[in-house]
Formats: sequence, structure tokens, C-alpha cells
Amino acid sequence: MVATKMEVKEKSIIRPLGHMECYEFHMLQLRFLGGITLSCRYAIPAPLAAPDLHDRVVRRVEDALARVVIEHPALRLVAVKADTKRPAWVAVDQLDFAHHVQWADVSNGNETDDGAAMVSQETLRARIERCLDESYAHEPKGPNGSRGDPVLDIIFDYSHALGDGMSGKIFHETLFRTLNTPVTTSSETNSTIEPPLVSNHILTIPSTASTLRPPIEKAGKFSVSAKFVASTAWKELRPPKLSSNSAALAHWAPIRATPYKTHLRTFDIEADVLRDVLAACRAHKTTVTGLLHAVVLTSMAAHIPAATAFTSSTPLDLRRHLGVDGAKCLDFDPRRTVANYVSIVWHKFGTDDMREIRAAAVAQKSPSGEDGENPALVALVWRYASRVRAEVQKRLDHGLKNDVASLMGLVPDWRAQHRATARKTRLVSFVVTNLGVLDGEPASMTKTVEVEKEKARDEDTAAEGWKITQSTFAISTEVNGAAFQVSPISVRGGALRIGCSWQDCVVELGLAETIISDMERWLRFLARS
Repeated sequence: MVATKMEVKEKSIIRPLGHMECYEFHMLQLRFLGGITLSCRYAIPAPLAAPDLHDRVVRRVEDALARVVIEHPALRLVAVKADTKRPAWVAVDQLDFAHHVQWADVSNGNETDDGAAMVSQETLRARIERCLDESYAHEPKGPNGSRGDPVLDIIFDYSHALGDGMSGKIFHETLFRTLNTPVTTSSETNSTIEPPLVSNHILTIPSTASTLRPPIEKAGKFSVSAKFVASTAWKELRPPKLSSNSAALAHWAPIRATPYKTHLRTFDIEADVLRDVLAACRAHKTTVTGLLHAVVLTSMAAHIPAATAFTSSTPLDLRRHLGVDGAKCLDFDPRRTVANYVSIVWHKFGTDDMREIRAAAVAQKSPSGEDGENPALVALVWRYASRVRAEVQKRLDHGLKNDVASLMGLVPDWRAQHRATARKTRLVSFVVTNLGVLDGEPASMTKTVEVEKEKARDEDTAAEGWKITQSTFAISTEVNGAAFQVSPISVRGGALRIGCSWQDCVVELGLAETIISDMERWLRFLARS
């Protein structure tokens, strides 16, 4: 949400930003980073689907959003002391949804018509692309509601300083739950009822609302060895010529701060094809994340001949390691918390790997070519996919030991650090950030939720609940980060949507579109084979 000055009180300062939060905040402040978006398409229940009931839909969504905001304190914060090395979080007392939530009517006729559906999807993509380049370093951001017929695209557009990629998924999971648990009104019960949360589009934060969760360095028990500290420091401080991994740096995509513009493309892998892809991944002891690394690597090896090696990365959700095994006693569930609880693992593909991939591709055209199957190249794809999966699992098995997140406090000024990094060669060629699967059917709700819904007997959702039918995850350009970003997500039982984003004038449009085309062809080929 975006709080106005009238909503902020200096006395409401909660705490300084954590180390990871400072890292992201100053990236935003320097315009080295934009936003994150997670869009979900909600099927509106039939009793609310008529166009003349738009106001009732707005009220329902605002009520559900209010409960999401109360549940997640990160959504009611702004940053102050922005020009210092350590800004601070400030709580707001009120949120004006008329200011924070944007609505647009994007009806294009019958969604079942192929032409109208394509227009609708392109409108959504363009809207998300615009959101990615908006920068509110000192303010949280908020949802955009695009009303179609009879669907509602809710784009949660937020700042990375407030939450990681998984936070977007947690937001929509919470919103999905609150939409499907309507509040009982005074006319439906004899018990004492609190007044509505939202009045004239304004949410007043109750005093009982949950408080801000601690930053990652205080939520988990991290440990580091002297060897890990020394190794990390050497990697950061050594001259580039002394680096054994200099070939794996992204020399092909030099860092440049301007123009700051994100390009976004998406493609879908249908549910039946996805099932075959998942089966193939299981058979080869890997995951969709590992497979996407492998197919992007194979495509880049073919189309960036000047690169003799590559580095890629995978963000890791650390929530599973917080508050477990007696490491920390937390009074909240990290798995349901909007926060920056993320780390990263890097994957190196050396010169020998590139020679092997290119030799196999030369011997016979890949599945993306007209000549069909290339057994040698297919075997390499699965080998690298399995290797990536093993590297991710190894990092997860280490828990909070020797994690780079534990060293972020050693950087005194992230603004200076980011500027210094921008003068170096880019480290990472591509990143795969996989949010997994969203449950989008009301039947997946808990029995408690269903009982509450039945008790409420709300006329708007008595016949059916809200459903999520589609999701799009997109990441803005990170000036110092990966040159090419891959962001898959799926709705249970539905298609896998893969977002791909890159910075204008850093990755050529033709190259990016070729990589995307290769990705889709590889996935479809491997599903068939």
C-alpha cells in the first residue's frame, strides 16, 4: 500500500530496516530496481458477476483487503530517514483504499472468444510491465484491480524492500481466504458485532492488529565459519584478473543503469503438457526449476557464442528454517509472513560444460530445430537440470549455516556498495525464481473456513466462492543482478505461466525472444518425449 503523509506519524517508528531490507531499499532508491508483481485472475462468483454490481465487488474486495492488511503488518508501513545508511519503518494509522487501489475496466467481450482472450492477456501483460518500472523506495505499493467479464485481475504490485517473491504468493493466498470468508453482518446474528473495517474506502488500523515481524537476521539463528567469511570477502575484494571464475561472468551483458526499462514476455504450458513435464522431471530426479535452468543455459550457449561460461542463480525461501529446531522461539508462522526471508544459491557452468553443449548441438540440431530429436543434447539438458536441483537441495540442507544473508550486516553503506558493484562486470547471466503452485479452488479451503462461510450464509457467495484461475509472476530489471529473469508460477490443476523479463539495451530484444521461444519448444518437446 502507498501511505500518504497524512497517514504517517513520526512517533510510530517501529524499528530500523534489517540488513536485507536495506539492501533492497537502497537498490530502489538508486533506481537500480523497480517492483515485483504477482497477478491473479479471480473468477467472480455468479451472484456478483453482473456489470451493474461493480460497487458490491469493490466493497467485497476492500473488505477482504482490509483483513489482509491487518494480518500482514508489512503492508501498512512506510520508510523514513530515507537518505541515511539505515532508514526506519513507520506504521500508519489509516489506509485510504481510494488512493491505494486502482480499478480499471478492461472488458473485451466474451473471454471464451480466442481473439478477445488474446487482447485481454496482452492488456494484462502491458499493465504488469508498466507496474514493474514504477519505483517507490520509501513507500509500500498496492494492488491494481482490472475488471473483466466476469473475472477480476488483481495485480499485487509491491516493493522488494517489504517482501520477497514468496510474499506475493502469501498475499494472494491470504486474499483468496478472506474473499471466501465473508464477514457476518449484524442482521445475520444476535451477537455483538464490531463496526465494518472499511468506511468510505478508509481502513482504520485497529490497536489489536499484529506487529511488524523481525528482519531475517533476527528471525533465524545463523552461523558462519571463519573459512566462509574469508572466502566471501576474497571473492568480493579480489582483482577480477585473479578470479578463477572470470569466464563465467556475464561479459556479454555489461551493467548499465540507464535506460531503466523492463521488458516482459510470458508464455503458458497447458495443464496436460505440464503433467508430462513434471513426470519427466521426477524420472530424471530434478524439478521444473532445474529444468528451466538447463534449457535457458542450452539456448544461451547456442545464441551467445562469445560467452565461454555462465553463472545462474536461484533464490531460496528460508522460511522453512526460521523458528524450527529450537533455533528461535517465534510467535508467528514465517511460512505465512510477508517479509524478506530469502537467500540465494549460484550455479556455475564452466568452459568444459559449454564445449560439451556446443559440440552436441553442432553434431545434430536441437529439438528447437527442424531436424527433431538430439539424444546427446537432451541427455545434457537432463544432466544439468539434475545438477541444479542437487545444488539447491545441498544449500537447503545446510539450513542457516554459512548463508550469505548472515554477512549482509558487514556492509556499512549499501548505497556505496551498489554503486561500486555497478562498476564491475555482471556476475549472473540468468535467474530462475519459482513460486510453485497456488491453490485456486474454494474446495481447497480448510473445513473451518467452510463452516464460517456456511454460518455467514452470505448471499453473494452462497452458491459458489471466488476462484483463482490464472497467475502471472513478474520481476523488474535489477541493474546489478541477472541479465535475464525467469519467473514461473502455476495454479493447481491449471497451466504453468512463465514470465521472462530483461532490461532494455542490456539484452537485445531478438536474443530475448529467441531464448523464450527455445524455452517453450524445449518444454513441449521434453513433455512429448
